[in-house]
Parts: sequence; structure tokens; C-alpha cells
Amino acid sequence: MIVEPSPIVQEGLRKIIEATPEFSVEWTFYDTNRLKEHCLSHNPDIVIFNPSLIGMSAKNSIRHTFEIDDETPLVAIIYSFFDNEILSQFDAEIGINDNNTRIINKLQTLKNDTASKSKTESESLSDRENEILVAIAKGMTNKEIAEKYYISIHTVISHRKNIVKKTGIKTVSGLTVYALLNNLISYDDIE
Repeated sequence: MIVEPSPIVQEGLRKIIEATPEFSVEWTFYDTNRLKEHCLSHNPDIVIFNPSLIGMSAKNSIRHTFEIDDETPLVAIIYSFFDNEILSQFDAEIGINDNNTRIINKLQTLKNDTASKSKTESESLSDRENEILVAIAKGMTNKEIAEKYYISIHTVISHRKNIVKKTGIKTVSGLTVYALLNNLISYDDIE
């Protein structure tokens, strides 16, 4: 995902990234209006973000503000001065003068670091994640799940993100098939 207000910079970065077969740009945004809802529903693998979109005096965490998962690498696009407090929120920086090779190397490093982290984590779902997965497969909304298990909607969303990360499945229909194949639900449970 690229979040960059300049069409020239955004398109140039897209071309550089997509020239490498292992990467593709799935989503682009010129502003942050729909960013939070998109991050919640799609859980991007890497977010490339221009810090100027949050202003020089941003006190809130970028991740918290836009619901970007803690495990998702956050990369700053730098072509002006930014305070270290803002830049410290990013996992890497892409400078406006970086060449294609340098940009791709940074993204590959982030991708490899993220992959090695996820391999060390348990890939099996916790009991609570299995419960949430069953509820998702049965067609329940986040609000309904929160009410059923006496947890906040934010906690439901966090569980959903973990389920997507562990299974690699992003769609409700895909998660339903996963639940069926793993005998977490039966065909009769599906509405």
C-alpha cells in the first residue's frame, strides 16, 4: 500500500516496486480519508506512507491512528525534513534520491524480517481465535462477536487480524472454507 499525495511520486514508486516480480502495489491513496477502514479490512503487507500527511506535530502513533497492525512494516517516504519523533514510528525510510535497487533492497529486507518473525511465532490459532473464526464463518458481525464473547470491537478486530496473519486467508468465504476443512464448523452451521 502506498499513501502519498503526489501523483508523480506515487506512480514512480509503483513502477519501481512492480518492476520486481515479488512485489505488487495493491492499493494507493492520495490522502488518509479512507486509510483506517482499509487497513482494518485488508491488512496490507507493507505500508509506504508520506509523513507529511499527518503533519509535523503529530503526537499520536501513526499505527494507532490508522489501525496499522504492529507487525506490518511501515515505511516513510522522505523528501523533506521530519522530526525524529515522527520518523521513529517507521521501520524504514525511502528517500526521494534512493535508486531503484536501494528501494527494492529495503523492501526485501523488511519482507524477510517480517517472514522470519512470523515463522518463529506459533502458526496455530489460539482457542479464542478459533472461537472468533467460527463466529466469522457463521456470518456474525464484529459487534455481534464482541457482544457474544464480552470483548470490545477493537479486540475482535485484533483477533481477526491475527487469524488472517496466521492463516494467510483474507476473505470471509476463505475463512469459512478453512473452518470447514479444519472441522471447526459443519455445513449445517453456515447460514
